[in-house]
Amino acid sequence: MGKALMGLGIIFLLIAVAGSGNYTVYDSTEEIPLPPMGSATGWAPLPIPDIAGIVELEITASWEGSVYWLGVASIEEAQRCDPDSNTKVSLTCSGNNVDFEIGGPQSGDTTINWLVESGEWYACVGQNGGTLGQTEVLSVDISANASLTSSAFFTLAGIGLGFMTLGIILKRR
Repeated sequence: MGKALMGLGIIFLLIAVAGSGNYTVYDSTEEIPLPPMGSATGWAPLPIPDIAGIVELEITASWEGSVYWLGVASIEEAQRCDPDSNTKVSLTCSGNNVDFEIGGPQSGDTTINWLVESGEWYACVGQNGGTLGQTEVLSVDISANASLTSSAFFTLAGIGLGFMTLGIILKRR
């Protein structure tokens, strides 16, 4: 029994050490529907798992064209703006009346760096001007890096050391 507990403790320690590294878990170019005019917004759900508290997830999004903007908004904002189910474009909301978590038309950048919080998130895109018939999608390079939170690291390491200590105690008996 003591050897099994020591082995289990070592496994927890190895998971803690391996998880403390920074890993790229997602790297892709996404096509987000772009509205044909500046008074509308395009919406797309972000494929982000809800793992807050265990893993720190940092998202970097970049795109070309300073006339275009991108922001991240909650699922509640996406529901309020009610984008069309086929085109994913909302004529209800412009970039000026969406409550963004980060980004949006006022940011002026073509890159977003965001430390993700718990919840369901949507990418919202638009353009500062434009006419009908311009580009239909905005190509956004998205990269996600993950690592264990410090509390998860110390919890796993503590459990591992606890199992190892218990294993040593039981082995001596």
